[in-house]
Amino acid sequence: MVSDKREKFRSMLDSLKDGSYDGIITWAPDRLARNMKEGGEIIDMLDRGEIEDIKFASGYTFTNDSSGKMLLGIAFVMTKQYSDQHSQNVRRAIRRKTGEGKWAGSHLKQGYYKDRQHFLRPDGKNHDLIKTTFEMRLDGKELKVIAKFLCEEGFPVTTRHTKHKEMVVNDKFVSDLLRDPIYAGAMIFGDEVVNLFEKYDFVPAVDTTDMERLLTKDGVRKSYNITDIVKPRGSIKADLMRGMVVCSHCNRSMSSGITPKTTKEGTKRYFYFRCDTQGCQRKGKSVRAKVVMEAAYAFLNKHPLTSKKGYTHYKTQMAKVFETQQQQAVQDIKSLKAQRSHAQRRVSDMKELIRDAKGDKVLVKEYESDMKKHLAKVKDIDKELKKLEVTRTDAHGALVNFEEFHELFQNIAVHIQNIDAMNDLDFIMRKLFINFTITDGKVTEITQNSPFRELCLDTDSVMVTPRGIEPRFTG
Repeated sequence: MVSDKREKFRSMLDSLKDGSYDGIITWAPDRLARNMKEGGEIIDMLDRGEIEDIKFASGYTFTNDSSGKMLLGIAFVMTKQYSDQHSQNVRRAIRRKTGEGKWAGSHLKQGYYKDRQHFLRPDGKNHDLIKTTFEMRLDGKELKVIAKFLCEEGFPVTTRHTKHKEMVVNDKFVSDLLRDPIYAGAMIFGDEVVNLFEKYDFVPAVDTTDMERLLTKDGVRKSYNITDIVKPRGSIKADLMRGMVVCSHCNRSMSSGITPKTTKEGTKRYFYFRCDTQGCQRKGKSVRAKVVMEAAYAFLNKHPLTSKKGYTHYKTQMAKVFETQQQQAVQDIKSLKAQRSHAQRRVSDMKELIRDAKGDKVLVKEYESDMKKHLAKVKDIDKELKKLEVTRTDAHGALVNFEEFHELFQNIAVHIQNIDAMNDLDFIMRKLFINFTITDGKVTEITQNSPFRELCLDTDSVMVTPRGIEPRFTG
């Protein structure tokens, strides 16, 4: 049962039943009972007097009478809904992170550490030892020999990135490690299969072909082929519009990449988007980025933002933006002033403590150090306040006139086509659009980003939200 998996919860109930305790202090009902079985058990124990009272730190009030038990029972019923929703949210977040090539697991992979963007990076000597592990196995070394080698090397080694806990390194540990496809660049998390080379500059511990050879040699049965997941080493990751191009069949983001091909004129690089979703009927099918970009250019030419009505709408929308910014600036200024007052009081307190601690050099040194920190904080806050005051004063000055507006948007498609740097092009596309939906190799829907969505007055356009309308314009 679910309750049996919560060992401390079960131990607590046992202690209440044997009289060691007579009440419970917890955060909230949804943290006490995770399902109807646990909630019913707690209510039964209240009825039998094994639990005399329950206190909730979150503010929920419980009274040990019939109405209190009834309300608590309702709270426990809602717990199941919360638990299910929380589980769905967690799975959705994991699926999103995994699709981006980020590590969503609770335990790190040996030989790697997780950077600030949650990408796996080589963990110094540990990564070198993992590479040696694969090399030794490829040379025919036994698992016990490899395990002994790792133990003698002190694996896992503490590095500047990670502090590893003590662990058992034996032949089973080595066997499990050698079967993990992530070391070849294929991350499998649940039903998600991701080629890490497409997402970022992942550094593998073993080559794809060597990994396949090892798995075949050891008789490992698997439902995937690593060489199908991980594309050739010549392939390059691509950062343009990553996550913005969606497959209409599975409604998942398509992976992006650049594949070099040798032609008579030399090596050409082709940018593409491909569906890699397991089970999707379009899995493995790709569309050239050129198709997506041409659809975007055609859309911008078809829906100009240069009319007087468009400019009027722009001014209305920007007025709302400025008003929101003003309100936020006022709140931020108020908050910063309160923080500055607090820091200034702390400086005054430190000065007084320094006077009282005369003669005690250790205390004086500590107080002076704290005072310097608070003085620096006051200085930083004053800089932020100055910036906010300027922003609040100059906000309306950012509004362009109609001539400037017309000049900016009349040839926007041409301007975008002349952008050479991928990062700059990606930045512009993300400002203008939310996503592009692909159906059978064609762009069938484009969703604009605010405020450009509101500025486009052609509401009959099939390429503008809302979704689900029958497309008449394709890229």
